[in-house]
Amino acid sequence: MGLIAREIEAAGVPTLSMTSAWDITAAVGAPRAVYVHHPLGHQTGAPDDPEGQRAIVAAALEAGVALERPGEIVPLSVRWAGDPGWEERAYTPEHTATGPDGKPDRDGPRA
Repeated sequence: MGLIAREIEAAGVPTLSMTSAWDITAAVGAPRAVYVHHPLGHQTGAPDDPEGQRAIVAAALEAGVALERPGEIVPLSVRWAGDPGWEERAYTPEHTATGPDGKPDRDGPRA
């Protein structure tokens, strides 16, 4: 999304990215981003929690207004309320398959 955001910004439209992958967002140079410490794909919160999702989006928009430097990433103070073991599983080698180059395999774990 950061690469797309850069192109949209180049056309004169301000953007705000929400990310759960700080390193990737920083590497692609998203113009403005907020970091949400949630499992990948859940930047706006847990499924079936519209109240929590609205609160996260509101916090992101509020933080976005204060971003002034290109490439700046601001962490939101929200934490995942679901399964507390998500982080331990997400960051272990047995749950993060890698390709021959050592980079994450986006197609998922190997059998």
